Amino acid sequence: MAENPIAFEYNVHLDDKNRFALRGTRARYFSVRVFKDNHVLLSPQKLVAEQPISPATLRQIARSIKNLKAGKTAGAVDVRAARKVFER
Repeated sequence: MAENPIAFEYNVHLDDKNRFALRGTRARYFSVRVFKDNHVLLSPQKLVAEQPISPATLRQIARSIKNLKAGKTAGAVDVRAARKVFER
């Protein structure tokens, strides 16, 4: 496995709230691993935007809320049969 070339090398210190500043990074978010011997591994992370809720799903949610407010609900659900399946 090839080593990554070092772009920056500098010393940091922790402030009163145990924070330190990273300089020269292109990433804004990092996954942090702190090992038992106290060394820290930072891996850049790219956050992915949440998928928008589709218009059809939003319409169904609106209909469901309207029915619930109007009192149009199903009867009680007997979950005993489902419990038997999960108890196995």
